[in-house]
Amino acid sequence: MARTSLKITRQPRAGSAVGCLAALTCAICPVSAQSLLLVPDSLPNSSSAKVWAFSAVDGSVINPNFIAPDAFLSQPIKIVVSPAGTLLITDETADAIFEYSVGGSYLRTVVGPSQGIDRPYGLEVVGEWIYFSMSITQGSVTTGVLKRVRLDGTGLEDWCVLPQVVSPRDIVHLGNGEFLVGDSGAHPGGEDIERIGPNCSISSAPWHDSDGISGIDFPQQITLLGDGTVLAAGFSDPYGLFTYDRQLGLEIARVSNLLLSPRGVHRMADGRYFYTGGTRVTIWDPVAETNIVIVNQVSPTASVASFRFVTPITIAPACPTDLDGDGNTGGSDLTVLLGAWGSIGGDVNADGTTNGSDLAVLLGAWGVHCG
Repeated sequence: MARTSLKITRQPRAGSAVGCLAALTCAICPVSAQSLLLVPDSLPNSSSAKVWAFSAVDGSVINPNFIAPDAFLSQPIKIVVSPAGTLLITDETADAIFEYSVGGSYLRTVVGPSQGIDRPYGLEVVGEWIYFSMSITQGSVTTGVLKRVRLDGTGLEDWCVLPQVVSPRDIVHLGNGEFLVGDSGAHPGGEDIERIGPNCSISSAPWHDSDGISGIDFPQQITLLGDGTVLAAGFSDPYGLFTYDRQLGLEIARVSNLLLSPRGVHRMADGRYFYTGGTRVTIWDPVAETNIVIVNQVSPTASVASFRFVTPITIAPACPTDLDGDGNTGGSDLTVLLGAWGSIGGDVNADGTTNGSDLAVLLGAWGVHCG
């Protein structure tokens, strides 16, 4: 007899990372994917650094410990999703690029201080390569450099030395081997956004040449938008969110009435701007012209937050019948369900309690692998 397919929606368990990537689906219970915004929190106390997850729909907090504090994160800056579905994270004070599972577990250090990495910041993946930005100081001279390493951790090299970019920050791939790089250095010709061509061909004129008066100052996160424009966060006065023409680098618009200097920025599907910086995560509503504070993390500890760049990802919850989170439905899940009988702890069909209906669903999913 054919097995009946059940559609069950289940919220992630409190305090846990949120399931597996959307490409991984439960064989008996196709669930809705969840769109999230991941934001590193580089707390002043480096032992408390972590990653938060917010809803990409309304900006609400989903999990303040999507990646919980551990022995590795110190000052995480930017996250990108690798082709394998893992999370790559630059860490400015750990001098490393870390790789984590989407479940929040540390997997490995891709490159670190033993390989000469010093304060990596921007991050981008193109093909088999991880590109990242940092600076090299020799004597009294500091030079920006874009380094790259293969996804497997081999082939580390200086891909592009940028003597005119003293302090490169974010890096994004425009396509066809071209990149935009934010220059936050307060040097003559600095505070611009540079365009780097294939094989490190550098334009003689910046992609956007800021005057530092009304134009962007200390560019932080740079985001490519689907409408052919580029969005950038300007951290120093005149701080704001800047929109540019993608081809010419001409400023189109600026949002200046923010609550704080932004480091990270993401434009939401409804046209609002989700931005981060300092202790706050905030949404700017351009229609109502108001700021909506999502988080102002100044308590409950003495340490305050330091929110960084924003990374959108889409993930799906684990199968509802996988109650112990080991990726399978089996005897240990049955034990959890029976132990939660009459409560919500083993509720796999989302009717608010654990009873015979949940037992039937679990037995019907016996042996299903979902991880």
